[in-house]
Amino acid sequence: MARRISSTNNDQVPPATVGTYFWAVVRGVACSAAVSICGAVLVSLVQLIGGWNIVEAGLFQVFSYLSMAAGGFLAAKTTQRNGWFVGGLVGILFILAVNWATTGSLHLAGVNQGDALRLGVGFIVGAVGGVLGVNL
Repeated sequence: MARRISSTNNDQVPPATVGTYFWAVVRGVACSAAVSICGAVLVSLVQLIGGWNIVEAGLFQVFSYLSMAAGGFLAAKTTQRNGWFVGGLVGILFILAVNWATTGSLHLAGVNQGDALRLGVGFIVGAVGGVLGVNL
C-alpha cells in the first residue's frame, strides 16, 4: 500500500516581505546567469571539439531560455507564492542584465517590436519556471 510522504493538512507558508521577494529575484537572476554561462561553455566545447558550426542552430538561445526557467524556478521555490510573477520578473531582469552586459546600456528608451517580443517571451518562460517552482 502506498504511503503519502507529504503532510495532508494545509500548513500556512510564512508571510513574504518585500525583502523576501527582492532576494529571491536576485538569487533567481544569479542562478540564470550561472546556468547560462555553463550552457555557453558546453555549447562552445561541443563546437570546438566536434568542429560543428552550431551558431545558426540557436543553441545559445535554448540555453538562455532554460536558464530563465531555472532562475524562475529557484526564485519561486524561495518565496513559495506568486510563482508566475516572481519567475516573470527573473526572466525580464535576466534579459535586461544580458543586454546591459553585452551592449553597455539597458536601452529602455527605444524599445522596438523585437525587444518587446524578447521581453514577453522571457516573462512567459520565467513565469512557467516560477509556476513549476511553487507547485513542485
